[in-house]
Amino acid sequence: MDRAEFTRAIEDQGLAVAEGLLDDTFINKMKAELEQAIEKEAEFHGTKSHKDYGMLLACPIYGGTFLTLADNATLMRPFDWILGDTCIIYVYTSSSMPPDRGNYSSRIHVDRPHFIPGYTEAMGCLVLLDDFTAEAGATWVLPGSHVHPDAPDEAYFWAHAVQVIAPRGSVFYFHLRLWHAGGENKTDKWRHSVGFGMVRGNMKQRIDLPRALHDTDLSGISDLGLQKLGFFSQPPSSLEEFYAPPEKRPYRQRSEWNKGTGPQTP
Repeated sequence: MDRAEFTRAIEDQGLAVAEGLLDDTFINKMKAELEQAIEKEAEFHGTKSHKDYGMLLACPIYGGTFLTLADNATLMRPFDWILGDTCIIYVYTSSSMPPDRGNYSSRIHVDRPHFIPGYTEAMGCLVLLDDFTAEAGATWVLPGSHVHPDAPDEAYFWAHAVQVIAPRGSVFYFHLRLWHAGGENKTDKWRHSVGFGMVRGNMKQRIDLPRALHDTDLSGISDLGLQKLGFFSQPPSSLEEFYAPPEKRPYRQRSEWNKGTGPQTP
């Protein structure tokens, strides 16, 4: 992707689509792991009828491809262009539609209600694990709506919204102030995707991923992945932590990356 073209698309339209970013082998593996995790969360809730069925609240806690995806430099680079290279994951969920229905996203909404004119504090993406088609419930978006402080009238939204039609393996990037709505899956198969919400590095995460992943083997994740997961954005809790060498600190500057083997407890 060209940086200038991507930045202009986000600023003007509030969205951009990059096709072919992930290959079939990775997608198939992630889909299998996603479906297993969805059933685990249904067991946690004790039912498949809970309102968030099909959505994983924190994908990284399931490890595997979910961690690998957070370590994908090509996927993360556009976030750095807009939010700076210290940006971190605020939320990392799935958005999967069961057969013959919509899901929690099938309403006109915005993911970041706080409006700051001329400033982008957050950006998101959907990683398409299945083809996004009209029949499969592709997301509806209202281009340019991210620059308006007020919610669009429902009639206006449906009169001017367009669907994000793209093949699996694509990544749909969008400004989190963009008004959008999930479609309705009219097929007899699940329609899967996973999504990131990214914020600037001085902001809090929805779930404290470093704490949530405390007992997870992260030896295969690079400093880029660890930084995006929030490991280098934790405030020090003591003078000892503040003055510790980089590889033993809960925070690091980019210039201090790759000086350790992963997150450690000081």
